[in-house]
Amino acid sequence: MPADDDYGSNEEARTAIVNLADIHGRGSPRDRHLLVQVQGDQIGQVTGMHGEQWRVGRHQDSDLLIRDSGVSRNHARFLWDGDAYVLEDLDSANGTYVQNEQIKRHRMRDGDVVQFGPSFAYRYELADAEQEAMLLQLYDASVTDGLTGAYNREHFDARLASELSFARRHETELSLLMMDLDHFKQVNDTYGHQAGDAVLQQLAQRISSDLRLEDVFARYGGEEFAVLLRGINLGDARAVADRFRIKVEEMRVEHGGDVIAITVSIGVASAACCDEWSAEQLIGIADRRLYAAKRGGRNQVVASG
Repeated sequence: MPADDDYGSNEEARTAIVNLADIHGRGSPRDRHLLVQVQGDQIGQVTGMHGEQWRVGRHQDSDLLIRDSGVSRNHARFLWDGDAYVLEDLDSANGTYVQNEQIKRHRMRDGDVVQFGPSFAYRYELADAEQEAMLLQLYDASVTDGLTGAYNREHFDARLASELSFARRHETELSLLMMDLDHFKQVNDTYGHQAGDAVLQQLAQRISSDLRLEDVFARYGGEEFAVLLRGINLGDARAVADRFRIKVEEMRVEHGGDVIAITVSIGVASAACCDEWSAEQLIGIADRRLYAAKRGGRNQVVASG
């Protein structure tokens, strides 16, 4: 059954969803089929559907991956039926609901709210390119770190799971960089926390300016950042990491009359390094290599061990 605090009474969900009529481009074809999350851990997230079949579930090969015990591994699927998607429940344990009614098969209509299990709900939207861009922009604003403009930790965790799923489905590479500023506490102690903030902001600008649209750059902790590189193998990821290391080493931050230099240590791992393609293992390997870089003298990249 749907949760008691369903999408109808969830204030966060109501405020996260834009009235698409307000941003609809006149005369633009509404040819984008979108799922906008209105309940769960990533409210406002926009997922574009395409292709003949779109699978939903907890299995890591799902097109819409929902990592929640209330969702079955193979929970439901969307099938393209000429001019619209049809939603089918795949005998899931906790059911699939549309507008609070449990369904086995349902032809989707613009504005339908679909709930998978007790905790995750999505609004189905037919949108044009302008609407899709606006929704994506609004979601990005809600999941970015206020100081650096990088994605926040919560969004990174969700994207890592979906990127691993994407890499498995398409048999592509995926690499992770974990980077930590060296002796950052000394920067705060010597120059003050505002100077430390300026260092973090400039570092984020330097790194993000050198990334592709499909890469994911996030503030993982206080002075720790993470980068997901889609389609990049371990060797190439190491080269990317070393380029970042050099850019940071060359960086000079002017603040309050002081000129501050900083370095960064980076651990690199790829999905190919893992016995099983799990977020926990990939992060664990990258973290281990990051700390090896710290122990080895800092200002270096480690991609093995």
